[in-house]
Amino acid sequence: PSTTTSEKIDKASGSDARTVEETWSQGAGLAGQRISVRGKVVKYNPGVMGKNWVHLQDGSGDAGKGTNDLTVTTLDETAVGEVITITGTVYVDKDFGAGYRYPIIVEEATVARQ
Repeated sequence: PSTTTSEKIDKASGSDARTVEETWSQGAGLAGQRISVRGKVVKYNPGVMGKNWVHLQDGSGDAGKGTNDLTVTTLDETAVGEVITITGTVYVDKDFGAGYRYPIIVEEATVARQ
């Protein structure tokens, strides 16, 4: 199970920067675009389907609606509790099969630490 953080993490800088909540609210409008999101790693699953799966939270969004958590795939490594900035491509309604379907996911992300 992933943990939840209500801790407010400062937003990434730059024109492509979004909060977790902004990524959810802008949704389909961001499809195919590269964005940067800064947040705390609340769940990390390495080496699944050839990638590392990260759940990122920044204190924005609504936990009841699930808009407080962003799923990210990356080849870079991280750890639960780390504050990172990811930069990757937004995909909407991505279906990996076997029940793994994501309304919003950021893929091919790189991880930066400040």
